[in-house]
Amino acid sequence: MQIDPDTNHNKKDLTDTAGKGTGTGKAALKLFGAPARKIRMIKSRIAAAAVNVSDQTKAAAAVLVLLASVAVLVYETGAWHMFYGSEEDPKPFTQQISVCRDEAGRIALDVIETGTEQTCTDSEERLVSEMDKATASLREEFMEILDSGQGSTFHPASQAERLLFERVREKRKEVLSKDPLLLLVNKWHYLPEDYTADPVTLPNGQMIGSECYEPLMEMLEDCAEAGGNPIVCSGYRPHNKQVDLFDAQIDRWLYAGYEQEDSEDLAATAVAIPGTSEHELGLAADIYSSENMSLDESQVNTFTQQWLMENCWKYGFILRYPKDKSDITGIIFEPWHYRYVGKKHARKIQEAGICLEEYLEETDHPEETAEDSEEAESLDGEQEYDQAEPFYGY
Repeated sequence: MQIDPDTNHNKKDLTDTAGKGTGTGKAALKLFGAPARKIRMIKSRIAAAAVNVSDQTKAAAAVLVLLASVAVLVYETGAWHMFYGSEEDPKPFTQQISVCRDEAGRIALDVIETGTEQTCTDSEERLVSEMDKATASLREEFMEILDSGQGSTFHPASQAERLLFERVREKRKEVLSKDPLLLLVNKWHYLPEDYTADPVTLPNGQMIGSECYEPLMEMLEDCAEAGGNPIVCSGYRPHNKQVDLFDAQIDRWLYAGYEQEDSEDLAATAVAIPGTSEHELGLAADIYSSENMSLDESQVNTFTQQWLMENCWKYGFILRYPKDKSDITGIIFEPWHYRYVGKKHARKIQEAGICLEEYLEETDHPEETAEDSEEAESLDGEQEYDQAEPFYGY
């Protein structure tokens, strides 16, 4: 028993059943075999094109396939011979059927192609949208990593992520570098020569930059209401004031018998070199408690400092020189020195438990030489005078 691959019918059964005594089966097979193949070919092509289109488009295509199939059937079987044009319309019916078939096929393909094109467009838009979402999500993730001070230790999983991470990193640094509240001043980063502060006077005669006057006053008032006794003992210092303080320290070491160069190095351990002090920014304030007027680590034991260290970020301030960050800041732990950076940045720095250098990714400093280390060790026990006179700090 042979199966016709085009008709998918059993040829023997067809001829035996339909062709007894008359040959009708063979005639029918011959008559309808070719048009059936063409109809299936049209249907398969349109079905293949319609895989990714909507059900509504498929329904429209199905109707057009039916019309095309009828046209093909009538034309291929010769049924059109029964119809000829009249005198008014001499066009033979065969031409009408041919036109009908071609037009039906064209419309069907137009519908399918249009639907496919729209589907492709929609898919592309969805793909772009999903990619944008994924990229935005990665950017947020990378930004959180950078804000937490872990940028230098983070290793993206792929080359693509690595490139995106570096772009986010560069963009973040560019944005932060333009924020005047984040200007970095330390022994490796000097105050810009064209920098000008806009100081205002506090009730006790000290000065502070106008940008942080109101937040500072609010913080001091809230601390006092909570039971603290905060006093700003040093705020904004003009550059010439910092020069005078530094020169005075040099003179003290010269008087003690040290050479000029050694005296300058030793002076820098107590007073910041002019141009490297945050007090010249107008954004820093040394605050001690009236219970303890010594600017040393004993401040951390007062209620005032404990409250300030816990709550300063709410007002836009950070503890500038935290414990265990001296190798990065270059300054010893100072539980009295607060720096204004704005509420948004203060919150991130507080949550991450990092210092300003880490937040700004400026932690690479020249390594300390063995000579510097020995010199620092030699100072142990030689600064008792700091408690006898006002300590101006950094």
